[in-house]
Amino acid sequence: MNTLVIILSETRAHELTFNNFKKNVIDELNADLCVCVGVKPDYDYNNPFYTLAKYRFTYDEPDDFGDAFEYAYNSILSTNSKYEKLENVNSLYGKIQTPKQWTQNITYHGYINNIKNIEDMNDDEIVIHSDNFPDPAWKSQVYGVNRTDNRLVIQPNVITYKKHLHWREFLKVKDQFLGGIKDDTHQHAGSAGILIFFRWFLLKNLLENDLLNKYDRFIITRSDYIYQLPHPKLALMNEKYIWVPNGEHYGGYTDRHVVLSRNHIESYLNILTNMVLRSNEYFMKMIQKEDWNLEKLIKFHLEQNNVCHLVREFPYVMYSVRNKNGSTRWAEGVYSEILGYNIKYPGEYNASSYYKHIFTCARIPIDEFYYRVHFSHT
Repeated sequence: MNTLVIILSETRAHELTFNNFKKNVIDELNADLCVCVGVKPDYDYNNPFYTLAKYRFTYDEPDDFGDAFEYAYNSILSTNSKYEKLENVNSLYGKIQTPKQWTQNITYHGYINNIKNIEDMNDDEIVIHSDNFPDPAWKSQVYGVNRTDNRLVIQPNVITYKKHLHWREFLKVKDQFLGGIKDDTHQHAGSAGILIFFRWFLLKNLLENDLLNKYDRFIITRSDYIYQLPHPKLALMNEKYIWVPNGEHYGGYTDRHVVLSRNHIESYLNILTNMVLRSNEYFMKMIQKEDWNLEKLIKFHLEQNNVCHLVREFPYVMYSVRNKNGSTRWAEGVYSEILGYNIKYPGEYNASSYYKHIFTCARIPIDEFYYRVHFSHT
């Protein structure tokens, strides 16, 4: 089994975590390391995560990650259709009362067989009534709609081809999954948008370097974890599932660590791609709620990719830390006089301490412990 461990977004806290990480993850799993991170002019290329990495994917961090999103948006659209296909959706509904009408914003294009290539058309939306449409007066007809009001009505046997929304439209969806992007009107708190971008950037590099064919399993994680127990062997974690730690979900699934097979990594990472290519679908569904965070977005995205039912959990045996004066994008944590550093999320520390305690009491080999306490039931 070939395993690639990926440090995403940042290499920080290496003074505290690297030796622990190498022992309990890289050496324990006999894995290769990849770093997919943002770099600034003062980035320390001598940090041990970077020097150990077999693969290094770096992106020059902008002051405003809106620039990074614009780069990704243009890159995605450069090789894809300018229209999204929305099946059983009618954006023309109610805009005209009788068929074959023309208005200032609606063009009647005739029958389906008149249309050679959708890509050659320039309407904001193209509405096609299929050969199976029940009303013969509308059947097999095509209309162009411009200056759309985004009113989309579910109706069988109608297809609406709609131009992609610009990614900035998602800033109108509340409230903290696009942090890191500057906006005068709809700016989100936090830094979750940075992690969405780096998921796209990671997938881009994995595909361009053919790494999905070189590795069977992938672990996407962070550099500031201290492991109180070794990472579970991947042989215990069935490859048909998507594995996340059993905590810190905040209404969805934690973004901090995931174990995947090559079969599911694209479905997990392509959040930004779907927000561009399936923008109208995602926006229509997401705008109905106002409490989005990255964890909820990950769960929603997995549902849209029809893989959410494959998510399984494993024991949370690690916790995030920060040097007393170390950098952080979000949680500063609580300083521990005993440990000499900040524990960023007490819930992680408590969970990992619990598993360390029951392992110590069990007095059995670590693989047997994991199997007995958790994996025999999954």
